[in-house]
Amino acid sequence: MSVPARRTVLYVEDHPVNALLMAAILERRPELDLHIAATGDEALRLAASLQPVLLLLDLGLPDCHGSRLLGLLRALPGCETVPAVAVTADAYFAIEDWGFLELWPKPLQVDDVLARLDALVGTAPSPPPRLPDEPFMQTPDLAPLAPHCR
Repeated sequence: MSVPARRTVLYVEDHPVNALLMAAILERRPELDLHIAATGDEALRLAASLQPVLLLLDLGLPDCHGSRLLGLLRALPGCETVPAVAVTADAYFAIEDWGFLELWPKPLQVDDVLARLDALVGTAPSPPPRLPDEPFMQTPDLAPLAPHCR
């Protein structure tokens, strides 16, 4: 059985706590590689080499607005049609005016983010490991140890 290719998600976020939260969420989707950029400039450099399958953009970046960054990312080869999500505390931001597919409001809800990741990039949770039908180890007879354990 072949191992599926890992796919890249680019998250542009300048707040370290938000970046850590997204990293923790994406740990539940091991087939995705999360790359985090703290500025628009860094995001442009990364996106050019990563070929991401999903763009997650904070709007309030230190060097540009996330909507402006999306326009710049769209000019890069391979990023023209990558789904883009605005990840922001501004729940009233008009995503349709800027080319975002959807908005994920902060604070992020873990289950919602996972469900949307699954829908947008075709991931799914890994099934839990299956226990063998037969025990792989016999329980030892502890009776001979009984006199020594009093």
